[in-house]
Amino acid sequence: MQIVVVGAGAIGGSLAVKLAHAGHAVGVVARGVHMQTIVRAGLTLHDPLGTTTVHPHASDRPEDFGPQDLVVLSVKAHQITSLLPRLRGMLRPDTIVMPAINGIPWWYFQGDSSAYARERDGSWARIACLDGDGSMASALDAGHVVGCVVHGSAELTAPGHVTANGQYRYIIGEITHRASDRVSALAKVLRGAGCDPQSTDRIRDAVWMKLIGNASFNPVAALTRARMDQICANAGLLDLVRGVMAELIALARAFGCDPQVDPDRRIAIGRGIGPVKPSTLQDLERGRPLEVQALLGAPVELARRAGLDMPLSKALLALLSELDKRANQVVS
Repeated sequence: MQIVVVGAGAIGGSLAVKLAHAGHAVGVVARGVHMQTIVRAGLTLHDPLGTTTVHPHASDRPEDFGPQDLVVLSVKAHQITSLLPRLRGMLRPDTIVMPAINGIPWWYFQGDSSAYARERDGSWARIACLDGDGSMASALDAGHVVGCVVHGSAELTAPGHVTANGQYRYIIGEITHRASDRVSALAKVLRGAGCDPQSTDRIRDAVWMKLIGNASFNPVAALTRARMDQICANAGLLDLVRGVMAELIALARAFGCDPQVDPDRRIAIGRGIGPVKPSTLQDLERGRPLEVQALLGAPVELARRAGLDMPLSKALLALLSELDKRANQVVS
């Protein structure tokens, strides 16, 4: 396949290496020294299976790539708005766009059949904190999108080098909640690259299941600078995490979704990850903007729409928003 991974950081970089090593024609969009290192020395993945280096075509311009079979979006949610119009040269009518992102995605209501999916005028509902003016929905035909939820841990440990825990689980499905041949074919490609794909006809359930962990553990990690194992060893922090999870589980059910886990089960999954830094903490340490809206802003907005109160999630949203603001202030 002809594949471009837009955002060859921790998660995107590890997938790019797996796909290129399996023989696919892979290009990557990266920036700065990281991109320059890939051009000069390749992209290297370190995981429990060993070390693998590949040499994909790399550029910091999406416009440098022609039509593709698959475009993987592996950037932060707040970076996608400006990227979507720049993907046009990669798209044929049958090109799959797979956003491998955290949190509630901008496409959430497109193709949905729930009671909240349509505005009064019949158009697809939008989540204002993600796509208030509808520019994202307009920039990419939702027919290209295959939903994706990633379960794995990785970190960009040096320019051109990604270190991963060896878990490459990708849950993929049509945003219309229907089975399709293209999802089955994509799962076969991922499996052939040594990943662990799972096809689903309920991708929004998978989005909520991942969010229940991300929207609780990630903000706590950023606010306390604690790794996953340190959070899980702190009874007080776990009480907060458990309370936020309970709010999100109730919200998922209000939107007609099965959250797939209860708080104890989701905490057990988090405990099993080990001494890793959640992505929000990694972003904070690197001076990058935090994924505030996709992780917490969108759920709080959806709760208002459903008439639910989420006091713990609101509190975390206020705290993380202020941390993001102060961590990224430009000192004059």
